Amino acid sequence: MLSLAGRFLLTMSSSSEKAPLPDKNENREDVPRYPPVLPREIKELFANFGYGCLAIEADIGVIHICHASDSDIEGFRKKNVVSRWQLVKMPTAPLVRLKLVILDRPQSPYLFESFLNISDEDQANVLSRLASQELLYLVLFGDDLEYRYTKVIPQDFNHWQLIDDLHAQALEYLGNIPEEQRDFDRAKADFMNRYP
Repeated sequence: MLSLAGRFLLTMSSSSEKAPLPDKNENREDVPRYPPVLPREIKELFANFGYGCLAIEADIGVIHICHASDSDIEGFRKKNVVSRWQLVKMPTAPLVRLKLVILDRPQSPYLFESFLNISDEDQANVLSRLASQELLYLVLFGDDLEYRYTKVIPQDFNHWQLIDDLHAQALEYLGNIPEEQRDFDRAKADFMNRYP
């Protein structure tokens, strides 16, 4: 699975910017006034690595760009999304993992996942912003890497507190790894090999 976090200029101003926040457990779908266009660098990543998810900063906050097949994306409509945060302590680096589970098929729901590297300044900023963001955005792009729609998931104080706690734990764990042994890419590759 692809994962990357950073700063790209992506405008996501929404046609429902002034709409009330969703109820605590309500997901909604949103269509921006001007559909976003992926930067060339992100298109190249998806072209090289296939379907996946990455977190970036945009004008509305942190968004998760999700690339999936057109048929899967159509199946996501009006389906709830559950977000699950986890700290994975690998020998060479901590991984802050976000699993986005789309409840489209009861026996095998679709999973997007994103990993953040807290020793990378841009990715640490993404995590910090997520720790206070009221909404989680899944911006869906199809097979042709053209925008389809955005799923909007409400976040609350419990989510923010969990992210803050994971961030602090990850920093503490990273501090115990000798600098010459730190390697986020290796940690992620090892994790993906163990849990494909």
